[in-house]
Amino acid sequence: MKLVSLLFFFSLSTELWTQSIPPDTLLSRLKTEGAEAFIASYSTSIIPITTDADTPDEDQLLQVALLAVACKATMDTTQSNTLLHWISAQHLKLPHQQAVLRFLFNKGGDFIAQRALYIAMQDLGMNLADTWNEPRVQFAFLENKMGLELFSKNVAEKANLISAMNRVSRGHPYLELRTAYHQGEYYRTLQKDSCTYFLEKYIDGIQPMLGKENPYFLQATAWIQKADSGMLASAYRSYAMYLITKGEIKQAGEMLVLADQTIPDTTIYDVRKIENLISLSALYADLVNKEKTLEYALKAIARCDKHQYTKLRNGRVASAYARALMVNEKYAEAATEYEKAFDYFKEGTSKIDPKRQAFYLAILHVYTHDVERAHQWLTKAEAIDTEPQEEIEYLLTTTRGLAGMSGPQPGAALSNLQEAHQLAEKNKNVRWLRESLYHLYLFYKTTGQAAQSLAAHETFVAINDSLYRSGQQLALFDIEASYQKSLQDETIARLDTENEAAAASLKAQKRNLMILIAGLLVAFILLAMVWRLYKQVKASNVIISKAIEEKNILLREIHHRVKNNLQVISSLLKLQSGYIKDDAAIQAIAEGRSRVQSMALLHQNLYKEDNLTGVNMKEYFDSLIQGLFDTYNISSERISLHKDISEINLDVDTVVPLGLITNELISNALKHAFPGTTSGNLFVALYEDSGNLILKVRDDGTGFTSVASQEGFGSKLIQSLSQKLEADITTMSRNGTEVMLTIREYRKAA
Repeated sequence: MKLVSLLFFFSLSTELWTQSIPPDTLLSRLKTEGAEAFIASYSTSIIPITTDADTPDEDQLLQVALLAVACKATMDTTQSNTLLHWISAQHLKLPHQQAVLRFLFNKGGDFIAQRALYIAMQDLGMNLADTWNEPRVQFAFLENKMGLELFSKNVAEKANLISAMNRVSRGHPYLELRTAYHQGEYYRTLQKDSCTYFLEKYIDGIQPMLGKENPYFLQATAWIQKADSGMLASAYRSYAMYLITKGEIKQAGEMLVLADQTIPDTTIYDVRKIENLISLSALYADLVNKEKTLEYALKAIARCDKHQYTKLRNGRVASAYARALMVNEKYAEAATEYEKAFDYFKEGTSKIDPKRQAFYLAILHVYTHDVERAHQWLTKAEAIDTEPQEEIEYLLTTTRGLAGMSGPQPGAALSNLQEAHQLAEKNKNVRWLRESLYHLYLFYKTTGQAAQSLAAHETFVAINDSLYRSGQQLALFDIEASYQKSLQDETIARLDTENEAAAASLKAQKRNLMILIAGLLVAFILLAMVWRLYKQVKASNVIISKAIEEKNILLREIHHRVKNNLQVISSLLKLQSGYIKDDAAIQAIAEGRSRVQSMALLHQNLYKEDNLTGVNMKEYFDSLIQGLFDTYNISSERISLHKDISEINLDVDTVVPLGLITNELISNALKHAFPGTTSGNLFVALYEDSGNLILKVRDDGTGFTSVASQEGFGSKLIQSLSQKLEADITTMSRNGTEVMLTIREYRKAA
């Protein structure tokens, strides 16, 4: 039906709108009534205002947009374009433009089952986005149309959409990457090797963008970030499907593992997650990895059960689980799952799926030597009429051959098994090739043909071993990918926490700085006026004292926070060491912890003391040495400690390197001087002599080479810090080891 002429509409110049119907109501009626009935019922109610009237409001714009969609769906292109031009000519402000585009984008999915209306809505959105210079929106509508064509055989339409995407995305890197993804998918469906170029381009380009802000008014940023991860997972999966057709099973498995790690863990991606788990289970079955085959099948079942995906569980997941059970030689349970899948699929529209399950059941019963039931399921499979397909042909010849092995016509059985083997070779299908060789081996063995049986078995074993090795390699890749994913998640969480803490700290620092500046400014003004009034001098002194006290509080808080942060780092290092198996790495982390603890003790002493820039060395060394004895689990009965520490208050700039040096020297003595359960004495001294500061660490243990000749990190640290203190190092190894530092560059606390 044609729309009444717009000339008639515009003749009603005194009318603005004859009827106001909410857009959502009109949308619902368009969906239920169809385009032609909608035009007949509402065309006279949705009359655009004349050119000299006020700008229409949002509801009026959406009403006209829906009428344009209905006209487009009925192939009334002229009237649809007229309405499109009218909307474009309204000189709408950006919020109104975005409202129209958002409505068309969000509501378009309501018409996914009504192809003409769905396409009309996407086309209108594309045209308006083009007019209003919104390339990303225009691209989004193109992607919606591509999604509609995903499973169609309309190659020409897909090619047109790819061409349009290339045109719209030009100069927009993010859109160019998404175009590359669609090109990769397009060429993969055509089984062209060029798909790898585009899929790799997308994968390499999108990875650095994941998790970053990508604002877009049609969708929330968080949703876009998940959608990007979802598309990346699809790219991995598409690459895997391509590799499978080339017989590169292990590499395909790696892509599927990466897809599994990348798929967002949200409800909307659950089905895709389950499909990927099924694919991984099947691929591990091809690679003769029984454990992983069952593991991924059970993961798919768990996700189905969690979200109550009953249909999926009883169909594809049941079939995948059955194969996993069969690979693990649990034939009775496998038969139950295959029968469940058969019962589910036979109620559907596809005939291939139930036929496939019937073949699997027939083969299973051959394996369990129940030939009668095998023939029953073979008969059921043959009774289901389907279009010719090589997989069905392979299953048919395989099942006939296996079921007929012990029958009266072994020649026919062999002919079927050989035909199945030829199909496997023709398709380069690794799974079929392995299975067909095994079946030929069984036939020759059953019929007493030893030479042929041995030849088939040797070829089978060679392929089986190769697949098994690939399966083990993929399992290692799987474990490593899972580990890296967990590390990545931990890193992201830690960085988020650190960023939040840093932002809060920066804000506090700015606030404190402003307070300090304000206080100093007030103090300066008061000092400048001191000559005028004595009372003002007293007032300024009070303010200055207050500012100093605030600064001291701030310094204590800083030292306190630094100490806390260092203790957190020490705790994290201790926690991390619990997950490390390498003794050298554990030792390195323990040494790192002791260094961190020495600095934490320093800052703890600073905020507890009245002198915020100096440290009492006797108290500090007591805590430091006791901490090291605790760290290395040294008892005082085994190693006696002798201290001669002067009551010296040193500046923090001197204490930091001095504490680290002392930490290293005592650690070395505790680790190396007294091997096993050897007992002994440890002497630590700190005092001033002739303008120098002397540090001595001596033991009566086994002795070791000089610090300068050692190559370890601790020795290099000692040498580096000694240079900062302008210290001379003297090492003597006689009846133990004595290291003496003569420090020339040191400062006492003010």
